[in-house]
Amino acid sequence: MTLTIARFKPEDISSEEASKALTSTSNHYKLEYFHVSSVGGVPRDILAYSGADWEDKEPTNWPAEKNSPFGVYPILHIFTPDGKHLKLCESIVVEHFLAKKFGLLGDNEWDEQQIKMFHSSSLYLRERVSMRVTWNYKEVMDKAFDKFLSNELPMWIETHTKHLKDNGSNGHYVGNKLSLADLQTANNIDHLQIIHGGDKVLEMIKSKSPEIWKVKETVDAEPRLQQWRQSEGYLRHLAMSKVLYANTGI
Repeated sequence: MTLTIARFKPEDISSEEASKALTSTSNHYKLEYFHVSSVGGVPRDILAYSGADWEDKEPTNWPAEKNSPFGVYPILHIFTPDGKHLKLCESIVVEHFLAKKFGLLGDNEWDEQQIKMFHSSSLYLRERVSMRVTWNYKEVMDKAFDKFLSNELPMWIETHTKHLKDNGSNGHYVGNKLSLADLQTANNIDHLQIIHGGDKVLEMIKSKSPEIWKVKETVDAEPRLQQWRQSEGYLRHLAMSKVLYANTGI
């Protein structure tokens, strides 16, 4: 394997120029990630929801060659009208940037911090199940899953349900409009239901928290997201995800 450590920006572009480029409303975006949902799901949803000029791109020459700032994906490529090309990577940074860019971080500073907290909590839940169950040793996956089902998942359900009730059980975490937190939870549910034991996860969420389930229903009902999720690209990601997560473990 050859690792090419890509730069975030060309050397001849200053920090000030790069910052200004990020604020342009006429940029073209290219999200580089594999043809599965996983950590590509939320950024793709944001780009589809926003109406931005964007495209889906699968890494080429992988795994023989990795061309990335950190050797991993996703990478958000940002192309400005005057020819500048910038890269952002690390999924949480990509998601925060896109959410801020397209109005998914609330109406004020307090809203933004709340949304980021809910987003982080849900993101961490997915990462825990990924590391402790999905990509654990096959001989201990069932035991690890049982622990997730009895410890981490109930805690996430209980705490998030309380906060959703505090917001009026209206299908949103903060206020009454779509946010990054809503998208993360909806994507979590989509992901969790196709992993090892996913039917049990889905049943627990639906039975114990109508409030969390309403978040998913609200996200799924958004017309721009419905259109994206009926597209050939999205359906391919979904089909490949089901294949990948049908036989996991190490």
